[in-house]
Amino acid sequence: MPDLSPKERVLMALAHSEPDRPPTGEWEFGREVVEPVLGRTTYRHEWAIQHALWDGRRDQVMADWKTGLVKLTEYYHWDAVLVHNVIGHGTPVEKPAPLDENRWRLDNGNILQYSPETDAFMIVEKPAAPPPPAVPAAPVSPEPTASELEVVRHVVRELGRTHFIFSAPLTGHPQLRYPDATRSEVENWVAVFEDPEAAGERRLQAMTSPNLRLGIEIARREGLDGVATGCDYGYNAGPFIPPEMFRIAVFPALKAFCDLAHAQGLTVLHHSCGKNVALLDQLVEAGVDIWQSIQPENDIAAVKKRYGKNLTLWGGMPADLLVTGNPGQVRAAGRQALRDCAPGGGFIYGTSHSVMPGAKLENYQAMLDVLRGGNPAEPAKAAMPKRKCWISAAENYCRNPPFKTPHEFLLLHFHGCLADGHARAMPDGGRAGNRRRGL
Repeated sequence: MPDLSPKERVLMALAHSEPDRPPTGEWEFGREVVEPVLGRTTYRHEWAIQHALWDGRRDQVMADWKTGLVKLTEYYHWDAVLVHNVIGHGTPVEKPAPLDENRWRLDNGNILQYSPETDAFMIVEKPAAPPPPAVPAAPVSPEPTASELEVVRHVVRELGRTHFIFSAPLTGHPQLRYPDATRSEVENWVAVFEDPEAAGERRLQAMTSPNLRLGIEIARREGLDGVATGCDYGYNAGPFIPPEMFRIAVFPALKAFCDLAHAQGLTVLHHSCGKNVALLDQLVEAGVDIWQSIQPENDIAAVKKRYGKNLTLWGGMPADLLVTGNPGQVRAAGRQALRDCAPGGGFIYGTSHSVMPGAKLENYQAMLDVLRGGNPAEPAKAAMPKRKCWISAAENYCRNPPFKTPHEFLLLHFHGCLADGHARAMPDGGRAGNRRRGL
């Protein structure tokens, strides 16, 4: 087979045809894999990014982002690349008042805290009473400005002909916001559990809004190959809601999103954490092309056997193994993933979520070494223990969920049952959300 370009490699995998090697890429990553290649930079260094933005050095952050993403893609030979629209020129950026070395107060009274272990900023306290509502701003066009699209356009210009580029729908005007650690994601699912019909209608309206439609159209116009959407549907024992409730509360909106993207000729990538096999029939029916964030609680080999002709799987390497393991264990796990998932295409090799805080560079390099020159047929002498296939167990779980009321659901959460598998390796847990290292 002649050498394929990275984009051709991804497109072959999406067509469920076996390319010269599985394509690879990462949903998110941080300083662990950035600084050994780029040196000191604001790119993927949240402390440096925030302080640069607070000090008015927005252009430096964007220049580092543009050059950094291209260089890393070339260095690690990634085939698929995620891009974002960014804070534009003239966008107000609030500089919070320092309280101590790692805590600040925002103008609205919220307390912002930085975690050195995970290089993450988050809201940890809110005032008892919310601030008075601001005067509504005059309507503005949802069309991003040129400066808000400058990273997208740079990456497409440098890599678009050769690589598979995707993003979230490109609409609206990014602001500097922080993850909210005062509200658990589980509270949102409790609301769904209490009234799935209302939740489904809200979600459908959001996923078919004029702004989102425009964002998908702009993604195509800017030369992207795919659009991404993300929602975590489960925890490490199964989905938050049973499949029949998912059919009401989530499926219509997800299908509408996929239909809009496919109408523009774009591939749909869906990032969703949790043990979600019992929902995969509906993801396939909705039109999802790629499922990313297949965490170790999922038996990816069993998923491949059952869904490999209808859904491209992105993952294979347990994210926590890059933190806690050694290169031998990583190579063994990588060989196992390639043996299980590479035949027949429909597979993109990457971490089970993202390159997490504390990941060792030598482990990430070992993961990629297997793809470049390792022999997938070589016995996995140091492989992680084989995980039992849990598909039937998950389906049984969803037919008989362990909670009957929202209060029981919250009780499970506060007993720690909803901890994502990828958070186990982190000193203070993981962050859930669109950015790496959320809460």
